[in-house]
Amino acid sequence: MIAAGGLGFTAEGASMFDVASIKPSPLGNQQVRCDTLPGGRFVCHNVKAEFLLRLAFGPKTAAIKGAPSWLDDLYDLDAKAEGAGEMTGAELAPAMLALFRDRFGLVAHEETTQQTVYILERQGSGAKLKPSEPGTEYSIKRSDENVVVKGETMAGFAGLLARRPDVNATVIDNTGLAGKFDFTFPYVNVGGGGNGPADPTVTPEVAKRTAAAYSSTFDALISIGLRLRPEKRDGTALVIDQIHRPTEN
Repeated sequence: MIAAGGLGFTAEGASMFDVASIKPSPLGNQQVRCDTLPGGRFVCHNVKAEFLLRLAFGPKTAAIKGAPSWLDDLYDLDAKAEGAGEMTGAELAPAMLALFRDRFGLVAHEETTQQTVYILERQGSGAKLKPSEPGTEYSIKRSDENVVVKGETMAGFAGLLARRPDVNATVIDNTGLAGKFDFTFPYVNVGGGGNGPADPTVTPEVAKRTAAAYSSTFDALISIGLRLRPEKRDGTALVIDQIHRPTEN
């Protein structure tokens, strides 16, 4: 048995939140989103505790065993780490890990299991990606029907895709594309709940139109010259030994 803080995860920069508020989502709230914001903030609305746990362990862990049923409950999170910029995936994972250790009392260990992973690779004539200009900072912003990504590596994008509700598995970068890229990814409403769009900045009309064109993250990827190919591999499962509902803020 290993305490969550002893699983050996490392960070580049911030490794824990200075302050964090986590509480059950209000009833009737259909907004579902997570954003990294300037000033080291990480904000989520109406997301499952299980989703937040996956953020803590990153794309290396696909299966979770021994999870209590309340991990499907919905929470709002507003947390802040040191720094003026937006947190990267490498910074977010250990910060979330510390949050689960301190506020959820998480104790867990890992074991090897066979699972489906996805290989991120180029599709057809090539990826529709533009190399980032030198000095471009990482950002991901929604813009009407699209998600505009800047300063992202393919390894980082693989981690982002792994957390999509309709992927929800380890994604391994095999594009062979080095460096950082700017690209526009079609908006796909998956796991939003209710009849409205998952993102309140996207109108129902836009959500309906993009849903007709792209039914899943897999479809949207093909539009930018990439694809996810499923493959069976030995992987890592997180086995929960102890966890409780988060303590009061």
